Amino acid sequence: MRLADLQGAYRHYLLTGDSAQLAPAIVADAFDGAERLGIYRNNFLVGLSEALKANFPVTLHLLGRDFFEQAARRFVLARPPRRPCLFEYGAEFPGYLSDLPELGALPYVSEVARFEFARIASYNAAVERYVSPDTLANLPPDQLEALPIRRAQHAQVVPVKAPVAELWKAHQVPDPDLSVIDMTARPQVLLVCRPDRALVVRELDAPAAQFLAAVQDETQLGAAAAQCGAEDDMALGRIIALVLELRLLVSARA
Repeated sequence: MRLADLQGAYRHYLLTGDSAQLAPAIVADAFDGAERLGIYRNNFLVGLSEALKANFPVTLHLLGRDFFEQAARRFVLARPPRRPCLFEYGAEFPGYLSDLPELGALPYVSEVARFEFARIASYNAAVERYVSPDTLANLPPDQLEALPIRRAQHAQVVPVKAPVAELWKAHQVPDPDLSVIDMTARPQVLLVCRPDRALVVRELDAPAAQFLAAVQDETQLGAAAAQCGAEDDMALGRIIALVLELRLLVSARA
């Protein structure tokens, strides 16, 4: 069997449990082929499930260990990792949870999961050359409007309806008291970012959320400002102050 075929057969077995393609390559010793393969497949499933537990600890607590482990196992088989870093694993897990019929009455669970993964993505994002106050101050008006910008990788924007920040904070102690949290749905947009070494969470007003949506991909500062819905220069000034304070913008000229 060629190496590529062996690797493909092994992947197929890990995801399906069907060892027919792989069996001819297995040499039996104290364990027969099926037993040896079973050990590797179990380690594969348990290892990735443990990675999901580590990445979504509050979601784990909300769902309970048994339900979470069953959901994690099904997710692993449906969407195995495509990258080697396990802290990156689970970006699709919140969406997977939101599609589970069993959680139809608990939409806040998938929102908490999205918030948790946003924290991971923000904390592990690459350090970039952020736009500074001096960058803006030293540009004439025409060049300022044409400044190419995009949102920094550490700036994660999370639209939610549930009080996910409060739920996450409550679960940072062993016995969280959820009775004090108002679970009434309230649409809001949370910003999770890492301007320095610590994560910061802010609730965004509509103009700031629209501005950060406009700069998700590279655009010009003037175009983003026009799309943010700020009613006056003072509102736009607050947005610019926010993105400079939290280092939310990147530019080739920064």
